Amino acid sequence: MNTHSEVLKRNIDNMIIQDNQGSLNDQEKFIMQKLMREKFQQEHESKHEQREQEKSE
Repeated sequence: MNTHSEVLKRNIDNMIIQDNQGSLNDQEKFIMQKLMREKFQQEHESKHEQREQEKSE
C-alpha cells in the first residue's frame, strides 16, 4: 500500500469514528464520501494494474 492510500485510509477511519459520535457536519460528511470514493478508485486501479502485469508475464 502506498503512502497516499495509507493517509486516505487513516483519514477515512478517523472521520468514520467522528461520524459515529455524531460530530461530523454535512460538509465533513461530503468530504468523507469523496475520500472513500477516491480510495475505492485507487484500489480498483491498483488491481487492474496488477492484472495487466500478470498478463504480460
